[in-house]
Amino acid sequence: MASAYDFKSGSLCYTIVSKSERTVEVAYANARHANKVVVPSEVNYDGKKWRVVGLGPDAFYDSVKLTELVLPSSIKYIAGGALERCHELKQIKLPSGVTLRTYALRNSGITSIRVPGNVKWGSRHIGQLSNLPKVTSILLEEGIESVPDAAFQFDANLEYLTLPTSLRHIGRYAFVGCSALTRLDIPVGVRTIGRLVDFGDCALKEIHVHWQDPIQIAGNTFPKDTYMNAVLYVPRGSKGNYRASVGWCRFKNIEEE
Repeated sequence: MASAYDFKSGSLCYTIVSKSERTVEVAYANARHANKVVVPSEVNYDGKKWRVVGLGPDAFYDSVKLTELVLPSSIKYIAGGALERCHELKQIKLPSGVTLRTYALRNSGITSIRVPGNVKWGSRHIGQLSNLPKVTSILLEEGIESVPDAAFQFDANLEYLTLPTSLRHIGRYAFVGCSALTRLDIPVGVRTIGRLVDFGDCALKEIHVHWQDPIQIAGNTFPKDTYMNAVLYVPRGSKGNYRASVGWCRFKNIEEE
């Protein structure tokens, strides 16, 4: 990985993204023993200034002592595995409008994260916030309209998830392996929900919904154990609507609130 770059500036190595636009991405960080790294918005190379627009695949791989990573507003994307094995990196402030590509934050030490409302998901739309073994809290800010497929997959310690009222779609298998997530509050703006978990792979005890007339979901959106043991909380006066709705009627326990 260390040799796959075009030039070095300070402790960071860069790959040219566009010569015409003079943009580069961080390709490799010689930061295995660094506690803090500040990524610049511009670097000098070949007598010219180049704008830093992204973190490339595995850019900070194995930076095991990194506790603070400061990203400039020029960063437009974070590629898969960019922070992998950064076990001491507990938090990161994502730049406004950043694109999170597939498995962008995978296997980092992040424990809590706020995702900007204008975040963009990579072209494959899968797993951007998944495989975070230490994360306990994720907050999606207002403005986000879609949760990608497998978005939080295998975030085994995720306890607190805040979804925005702007949300319209929740992708498939979003909560597979979220063994600590016991409560899910689905905003009223959501119109489509994919199959959220594999059968038997869910810890949800409470599911709160806010539609007076429930949206349509498949009969296998939740696993059998969830239908049998979790409580579905619905708006007052709407219990009959849920009992008559495919997918929702499978919940044994439905309560009004």
